[in-house]
Amino acid sequence: MKYLILTFFSGVSLLVVAQVKPIYYSTEDDNTQLLNDIQYLASDDLLGRLPGTEGATLAIEYIENSFQNLGLKPLFSNNSFLQSFNIPRPSEFPKNQNYIVIGNDTLKPENGLIRSPYSISKEFSGWSLSLHPKTQGSLVQNFTQKSKTTLKGKLVIIEIFDKRHKKKNTRLYSMLQDEILEAQNRGAEEVILIAKHNKKEVSFSKNMFSKLKNSNINISICFNRKWSRRLLRNKKSILSMTKVSKRQAEGQNIGGVLDFGAKTTVLIGAHYDHLGTGQFHGNTSKEIEIYNGADDNASGVGVMLEVVRQVKTETRLQDKNIVFVAFSGEEDGLIGSNFFVKNCPFDPKTISFMLNIDMVGRLNNSDSLIIYGTSSSSEWDELINGLSNVEINIKNVADTFPRSDHASFIKAGIPSVMFHTGLHKDYHKPSDDFDKIDPLGLVKITGVILEILESSSKFKRFIN
Repeated sequence: MKYLILTFFSGVSLLVVAQVKPIYYSTEDDNTQLLNDIQYLASDDLLGRLPGTEGATLAIEYIENSFQNLGLKPLFSNNSFLQSFNIPRPSEFPKNQNYIVIGNDTLKPENGLIRSPYSISKEFSGWSLSLHPKTQGSLVQNFTQKSKTTLKGKLVIIEIFDKRHKKKNTRLYSMLQDEILEAQNRGAEEVILIAKHNKKEVSFSKNMFSKLKNSNINISICFNRKWSRRLLRNKKSILSMTKVSKRQAEGQNIGGVLDFGAKTTVLIGAHYDHLGTGQFHGNTSKEIEIYNGADDNASGVGVMLEVVRQVKTETRLQDKNIVFVAFSGEEDGLIGSNFFVKNCPFDPKTISFMLNIDMVGRLNNSDSLIIYGTSSSSEWDELINGLSNVEINIKNVADTFPRSDHASFIKAGIPSVMFHTGLHKDYHKPSDDFDKIDPLGLVKITGVILEILESSSKFKRFIN
């Protein structure tokens, strides 16, 4: 039986019984560094680490300095730890250049028309088709039943509230996203949602557009009752003018490598970006609220940095080169990891496997470490189930969990898994704070990752 001693900031030492190989610390200060990293990255000073903001810049500087101080070599060109890319941001709409015209009447934003901030500049002129929620079945089912229905070249109008749905959101978000995708697949040019029974226009539209931001079609919401009736009953040609001024933020991946001159190279990653004050992610509060993202994903970055420290001191783990990357743009749709795979500074096919550490700070809530994506290689289950020095519940899940960065590598044919302690009530909320992090769980999970690194050498698939 091995013992790990973890010292907290208060100076109180706790004795933790765990069957993992000991985590050693070269100095007295090092054994608090894991928590120090998370506490800083999740502090209010970083304002939620939204890409393109001052808070994100502070996070970048902190992680880059940590890589440098730990002896990692810069991964990118010009001897740089940084890889830049663009992250789309909600658009701005020039005044008097966004409207809908039927006959001699014009609907403008100030009269109850709200365009999705993820729209593109476009002029539609043609016919509309109205789809009513007359049954509780979805429009997708209706389309399926009417296989000959074509929406090619049409502006589709979908009523998302009628009197029966006024107090229920049964048709919203996931269901509506399927319907919009179906309309798009059938050739629709644009979608207008009718929400005439909703009185909270701003909050409703922010939530709606945030949920539908990955729909590759222009979406608007009409709250004007008069125009709602007119759009639903329209038999005339319709003109819809959308003019947007695009905005972008600069994202930065931060990458370094421990090069031991080995034949095998693996990659360990964790995203460091979060939601800022929620301004692009559906926050409807009038007060500024900081989404610190302690679990999501300061915890993952903290564990990744701890793995670097441990590998530096453990010769048993130095039989492979290890690339470490802190990704940005994960919350915006895996933009940073996708960009990395497509613009990798070396041949990505030489990566034996990828370990993604995302939200690992709540082991005390779940009692299990979930490892997603084990179907990406037939060796994962055997490797993980064979870990003999681990006293921790581990759930192997074959499904990819496509909303985190390992999915970008799996898509590229690289065996990859994600370490995760589960979703919780603070997920994507301002309440995801440092005081809820489970320190002992972080130590155990770090031990699991170190064991996987060591055990992987026994599998031919994971040796180049």
